[in-house]
Amino acid sequence: MAIPERPEPLDPAVETAAAAGDVAAMRQLGQYLYACGSADRAEKWLLAAAEAGDAEAMYTLSRVHHDRAVRATPHGRAHDLTAASWCRRAAEAGSVSAIRGMSSWADPGEREFWYREAIRTGDPYAPSSLAGLLAEEGRTAEAEHLYREDTDVPGLIGDFARQELAYLLMRQGRLEEAAGYWTRNAQAGSSEAARQLAGVLEELGRPEEAAVWRGRVDALRAREREDEPPLR
Repeated sequence: MAIPERPEPLDPAVETAAAAGDVAAMRQLGQYLYACGSADRAEKWLLAAAEAGDAEAMYTLSRVHHDRAVRATPHGRAHDLTAASWCRRAAEAGSVSAIRGMSSWADPGEREFWYREAIRTGDPYAPSSLAGLLAEEGRTAEAEHLYREDTDVPGLIGDFARQELAYLLMRQGRLEEAAGYWTRNAQAGSSEAARQLAGVLEELGRPEEAAVWRGRVDALRAREREDEPPLR
């Protein structure tokens, strides 16, 4: 397992300012101590800054309690609730990181609101997350629109949007359109896309093309395994 890098040494003036009651310095000192692995020492300063209204201190404080909840599993419920509470307060105070993190803490009825807030902050993953929620609720036209907006985004975001849009189209019986998105992902090297494409082409009455893609699945899967990062 990789050893996390320690942050650069903190300017001693920050600690002096924090001790004098400077809210930004208290938050900075708390975040520095947290990054150094001293969560207990960090909490004092983060809590002071959070209670003074600093949104980023609130969010870091939520991470402190989340870490404690993970370490206390399966008995970390109290820390989980505290982490959720601080994340919510940070999000309501305008912390972008907290807004993007609220999807993990929000009640089911709130998730759409927080996904939309995350989109407003420019979170590149939020549109597809919202689309998935809308699709679950049967709001397929809205979900399709959001997925389509991401289909040309480079990298994993575009790959995921094309995949989920293809599944959505298949559920609606729009196999020809789905085949187009599976083809793009298969050509990009996805073994799952190649497998799905073969099945769709078979249903469309194009067995020769289906056989070609089915024959590529194992080779694509082997390449994906080669590209997986080694376990540490």
